[in-house]
Amino acid sequence: MATDRTPTLPNAYGGNIPYQCDSLSLLDVLCENEFEGNTINQTDAAMAQVNFYKGAPPQWLNFYTAEREAAVDSTFIKRDGYSNLKKLIQSKRKSPRSIAIFKLLHEPSSGGSTLAMQVLWDLRKKHRCAVLKESTGANSTAIADQVINLFKAGDSQNTVLLLLEDENMADCLMREIAERKITSKVPVLIMLNCVRKSFIAEHDDPTTRISVILRRQLSEEEKDKFSNKLDVIRKRYADQHTKFHGFNIMCGNFSKTYIQDSVKACVNKHLLNPQNLLLPFLSLLNFYVPGSYLLESECAEFPDARPQDFESRMHPFNDLIVTFSGQEEDNKRVRMKHPMIADQCVKLLAMSRVKRGDTTINFLEYFCKAEVPQHLVPVIKDMLTKREITEAKALVDEQQNAEEETQDSFSKLIQDIKKDEGLGMCEHILKEAVDKFGANPFFPQALARLYYIEIQNYEKAEYCALKAKKRAPNNSFIADTLGQVHKGNLRKKIGHTPFPPACEILEIAGKAINAFKEEEKAAEKEVELESKSFNDRGSFGYLQVANYLFEALTTCDNRWKDILKGKKQTPYIADDFPRGKLNEYLPLIAQLKDGVKKRYGFFEKYLTYSKPKIGREEPGYFHDDVIGCYQKYTGMMPISFPGLLSCLDQKRIDPNLQWMEQHYRTINGEKRSDAQATQNYILVNILLSQRGVRRKTRTIPLQTLQDMLKKYVSEQIDQPTEFHLLALMLFWPEGGATHNFPYKQTIDLLRRSFEWDLSMYFRSRYLVPLFLLGKGQGLSRLVHKSRVDILIMNNLSPKQNNRKLGKLWSSGKIWELEAIKDHLLRIRGVVEQYEIFLNIADNRIKIFPDQLASIRNPGAVSFYLGFNIGGPVAFNIKYEAK
Repeated sequence: MATDRTPTLPNAYGGNIPYQCDSLSLLDVLCENEFEGNTINQTDAAMAQVNFYKGAPPQWLNFYTAEREAAVDSTFIKRDGYSNLKKLIQSKRKSPRSIAIFKLLHEPSSGGSTLAMQVLWDLRKKHRCAVLKESTGANSTAIADQVINLFKAGDSQNTVLLLLEDENMADCLMREIAERKITSKVPVLIMLNCVRKSFIAEHDDPTTRISVILRRQLSEEEKDKFSNKLDVIRKRYADQHTKFHGFNIMCGNFSKTYIQDSVKACVNKHLLNPQNLLLPFLSLLNFYVPGSYLLESECAEFPDARPQDFESRMHPFNDLIVTFSGQEEDNKRVRMKHPMIADQCVKLLAMSRVKRGDTTINFLEYFCKAEVPQHLVPVIKDMLTKREITEAKALVDEQQNAEEETQDSFSKLIQDIKKDEGLGMCEHILKEAVDKFGANPFFPQALARLYYIEIQNYEKAEYCALKAKKRAPNNSFIADTLGQVHKGNLRKKIGHTPFPPACEILEIAGKAINAFKEEEKAAEKEVELESKSFNDRGSFGYLQVANYLFEALTTCDNRWKDILKGKKQTPYIADDFPRGKLNEYLPLIAQLKDGVKKRYGFFEKYLTYSKPKIGREEPGYFHDDVIGCYQKYTGMMPISFPGLLSCLDQKRIDPNLQWMEQHYRTINGEKRSDAQATQNYILVNILLSQRGVRRKTRTIPLQTLQDMLKKYVSEQIDQPTEFHLLALMLFWPEGGATHNFPYKQTIDLLRRSFEWDLSMYFRSRYLVPLFLLGKGQGLSRLVHKSRVDILIMNNLSPKQNNRKLGKLWSSGKIWELEAIKDHLLRIRGVVEQYEIFLNIADNRIKIFPDQLASIRNPGAVSFYLGFNIGGPVAFNIKYEAK
């Protein structure tokens, strides 16, 4: 393809600029004048169209050709959702946000990638469009640098429209660029996150969490479009169109009958020569890792290859494969024409005794010799170790409060092999992978999981977990496996009869606790090295083991209760141990209670102040295990600041609130209070003043509570984060009155304390709004989030009543509800240099945006005010009309 053209990019005002994108090695940049002025080889263009209809991934040339032929041919088919997605993206062009993200969730080969690329192609003259290249291995910082360079190209800013397929990378990139606080007149980045998912639940609602959903199912309108297009293709390609499986499968609404008929004859012919390996290999890859491929040069080495044109020599199954060029247009790639064809091939081959397990072993033998082809390393890892995250399931509670995610125990391939061929073959495959990939920790980790979860051979599981840990000594998630092995062994021992003796229980529990403590150390080091997230599994594993240990030992002998609670010494039960054996366990027993209290103290804050994402929760058992373990070892309910806050999150009001109010009132009456006791007494009274909460004592006026706290405000420099937060809420300006309170100093102290004490553990997690500012007076203006949740669920319209609360929060739909507008106070502020300020009297109070990307331009704004553990937060920020 020859060209004399100069590549151009659009600027923000309808013109264009010349720009060479050679330095943007991580991005495939789509120029505004792509292909214009080029001398295009018509044979290449025609082949690109044929390959696309067969099932090859779309290329930019396909869209260019379709655009040129639109005058004489039917247009390029756009699946439902195209117009909506395009409008959403265009609507953000005038948005004050610096970054926006749209999610396209699609089943494999349902047309998701094609739809996403079509949107970029059609918007290339308005935005600077690019695709994040596959397998870049780059981190979010490097990608952000190149995105910003593209945004600023030619000293002419314009929004970058970026297509990518990695959800985690999208989140990281969003934070990375938002934190750069780039001054601009247009949004910096709009991300189109195209996520392939094997199964999409019917209840997924594209109006809340996801912009567009594509399933393997056509609407009536889409069926008509494909039917009309089929007539055109029949005329143009005659009988050749019968081999266009990628198009025909879509055209037939993903008909299983069509797929079975297309595959059956080819597979039967393949079986005549049992030495043929290529069909089983490609089928296995393309079903279990959609989008994967083999290189043409690799395929040519197989015994069933013949010295003719490549696709011809792939007889008898050449009709099922397609060859195409990759992003770098190096060695051509080969794959099955459709994942559903690959699936059918795998099933038919398995019925004919060409099993998945044998094919996997043969694949490892064939490709994993001295040096594994680089493009296959991540494919093999995904095929054998990638555990699918299932669709988030609503937690079963009265308020439909949030969602939790569940994850499969093993990769889909391993699960299918286990079902059809047994655990022995799964073990054989993973052992082969462990040997073939001598430095990779994920294969021995997966094998360890197989041993302890399915085979329940804990000795072998421990050996494999240690091997994985040796290969990645600083990876806390790899270290977690060893703890899980010992924890699983402990659960099995205490779940069967005869019940094991105390010394055996302590032996296994000690190993588990030591493993989880080492994991905690690794997680702390990762945080120090600026890890994007904190691994909490070690601390939680410690508490789970302590839980099992308590139950097991007290089952052996009820006298263990007093020992584990620290009320009596261990010699109390020394007779139960062989001579001198008890001494080995004394250090473990001595540190258990303090160890539980320490980790409970962490989780109490961690679970109250944050959650994995807005609208998402930890698994339901998480909170119960943490609290249950603490109560076993201490015999009491926690009465700390976060413990009190969480009381209202229960299904019904915790009766301990009434007792705590009386407890702290007595302390204050006897003048035994200190800053912490006063702080907790005030918080209890705020909680008891919430709507729907009955209290036995009279409501304490706001002024009285302010007077109680005021004497400690001058000393707050030495107080914890929670004190600063409570002081800020209690003295928040009301009706223009500012209480002569040091707002700036308090917020500075709060942020400094939060950053020093907590922020490292909350990376990538969402800080929960603990209270929001309502329209009431006095204490009633502080509205606990649980009351907001109840308000939302009680005021949904009939059309909305099937919505999950978590999705309403994550989509921002709650702010559109009339009940929210009626009960919460919307206040006005101003944006300056990516910061929000509230100016009241002589006070200039800094407010933190809930989403940094939601502001960019200076100007007057309005918002709802909330308080999280990091300070005052602005929600639903809207710029005021000028």
